[in-house]
Amino acid sequence: MIPEICLTILLIGLVINAVKRPRNFPPGPRGLPLVGYLPFLSSWDPNYPHKAMKKMSEVYGPVTGIYLGLTPVISVCSHEAVKEALLNEDLNGRPHSSITLARNFGEQLGIMFVMGQFWQEHRRFTMRHLRDLGFGKTSIEDQMMGELKDLITDMENSSQSDAQRVVDLKGIFQVSVLNILWAMIAGKRFRRNDPKFQELLTANEQFFRAGDPIRGSIPVPSLVLNHSRIVREFIGLKRELIEPIQKFIQNTIDDHQLTNRSADEATDFIDFYLNEMRKQKAENPFTTFTNNQLIATVTDLFGAGAESTSGSIGFAIIHLIRNQEVQLKMQMELDQVCGEYLPTLNHRSSLPYTEAVLMEAQRCSSIAPYAVPHYAVKDTQLQGYTIPKGSVIMLNLDAVLLDDGYWKKPEVFLPERHLNEDGTKVIKSDHFYPFGLGKRMCLGDSLAKNTYFLFTAALIKQFRFEPAPNEPLPSLDPTNGFTLGYRGFKAVVVPRS
Repeated sequence: MIPEICLTILLIGLVINAVKRPRNFPPGPRGLPLVGYLPFLSSWDPNYPHKAMKKMSEVYGPVTGIYLGLTPVISVCSHEAVKEALLNEDLNGRPHSSITLARNFGEQLGIMFVMGQFWQEHRRFTMRHLRDLGFGKTSIEDQMMGELKDLITDMENSSQSDAQRVVDLKGIFQVSVLNILWAMIAGKRFRRNDPKFQELLTANEQFFRAGDPIRGSIPVPSLVLNHSRIVREFIGLKRELIEPIQKFIQNTIDDHQLTNRSADEATDFIDFYLNEMRKQKAENPFTTFTNNQLIATVTDLFGAGAESTSGSIGFAIIHLIRNQEVQLKMQMELDQVCGEYLPTLNHRSSLPYTEAVLMEAQRCSSIAPYAVPHYAVKDTQLQGYTIPKGSVIMLNLDAVLLDDGYWKKPEVFLPERHLNEDGTKVIKSDHFYPFGLGKRMCLGDSLAKNTYFLFTAALIKQFRFEPAPNEPLPSLDPTNGFTLGYRGFKAVVVPRS
């Protein structure tokens, strides 16, 4: 009898502890013991977690606290709260999620999902050498233009091969965009029709579509992951999609090891890293510069590079197909400023309407509505609430970009909202930060902005994009995932004379 009583008391204590909230915890709906609010989150929106959290904020406030399992999750949905959180160094950590551990050999590796001194050291090294190789600089523009001309040729051929000039634009931008980055990382480029590279891009796309940032941030014990397929599928863990990418990167590293270039002969990021790894291992056998860390870093760059910029280009084209008058006005400006030539980065300051169109497409169609999840490294404050150490912080950038309290008619595609009264100058709003803010803002923002501008502006100058006949307008409803992607679509693509 006594053991049964003790067990009952223990269970009651566990239940109470599971549902108990810390003092001054942000308001939010309560869930069930052990699983928290996880079973009910989709009731707010069955398709998009960021929209569910936005609707929840309308009831509980811009800083909402819930538990998913035993993990406190803080949803942040207003400009003031998001900005405060992004600039709070106590919230600059990264959650120890099962997804990131699984894709990084069971360790916290890479540069996107690590924190502390490890993150600072490797981010500094990565950015220094990528900048030396042209990352975010105009010196890489010639390579960008080469990739762009190949893409234009491919699209012209596809258009000419169809009687109605219909071109399938699903995934068509990925190879071009990633080749720019891959030249810096590995010193080579891929043919647009390379079957091996296409397989890797498909695996990367399927991986990003497999889960979402909220479920993917829930820590799950390895024992459960290894023995429960249902749990793996729920959080979006598909190892079979990660392994071919890791193998491809390892083979690329092996090829570089054979050439064994010195620091003076290094021509790409992998060369620089291998030289640093050899140097550090000679001085310190416990160095963090390891082969696995190199694979994880390249995986981060590969995944983000293939997904984000190509997605932004795709959404911009969809918006312009749905807003023909905007497309025409953008083409008129491009023709007036660039003449018969393709736009360059030097033209950018003279193309305010074009710049405003690109900004508006990013505002209306977020690729990363939550950015990368943050993590409270210690107890801290946000908007007057106590955020306990270990909380996962979901920063809803989409809620800021579509805030009807700031943006007039935010659902309307209106480039003029980013221009001064006479349309001659771009206005940079403090509510517009699709790449985040602070020390954790996207490290590839400069390269992404330049690539996004050059590719989209050049395609609109070169072609007229119209809806495909007898088909509905291409959808702006994104495909869900760890990031949001544009749905595959077809369009009439007519070269402009």
